[in-house]
Amino acid sequence: MKKKSTRLRALFISGAFAVSMVSPFTVNHASTLTKPKSEKTITNFNNLVITPDDPEAVYEGARIVHNVTVDGVKGMRVHAQFRVKYGKGVPCMMIAYFYYDDAENRPLRGSDPHYQDAKGNVSAHSNFTPAYDPAVYNDLQIFIPYDALNMASGDDYDLKFYLALYDKEGGRFFGRSGWYKFHLTMP
Repeated sequence: MKKKSTRLRALFISGAFAVSMVSPFTVNHASTLTKPKSEKTITNFNNLVITPDDPEAVYEGARIVHNVTVDGVKGMRVHAQFRVKYGKGVPCMMIAYFYYDDAENRPLRGSDPHYQDAKGNVSAHSNFTPAYDPAVYNDLQIFIPYDALNMASGDDYDLKFYLALYDKEGGRFFGRSGWYKFHLTMP
């Protein structure tokens, strides 16, 4: 009797084990997942490159050089240092906007339509198109005549400016610097 119960127990355990081993490998065709036809399959992740649609700016510094003469006109020149990422081949514009260095951040009012923005405030710009990604600009220059500042000769002024990058193709600004302060004695 002992042998019979041991055999029965072994048969029962081996049968339960066999069922548990077979059941994970069974296929239920009713639950098979199918992909919709509109879903794309990516097979090679090494070729997957995602780049933003719009350029990005990284400002590194700017300075003013006074008493510069361009085509017989005396003025000052902004020297800007920055990088543009994701902008290869995109026509861009660097714009300098000029303000009094006061608590109200009053913009300088323009007198020359070539050196003012749509609101009539003093600004100057330079056009460029990045040839690389990222493109590094160590000395992009913007000239502005002293006459365009619309200020009295011989007076001292504490002024400031900021730089803005504009995507001419996309019609939007994509970067703004902090303030750069300078002192000017109008010639």
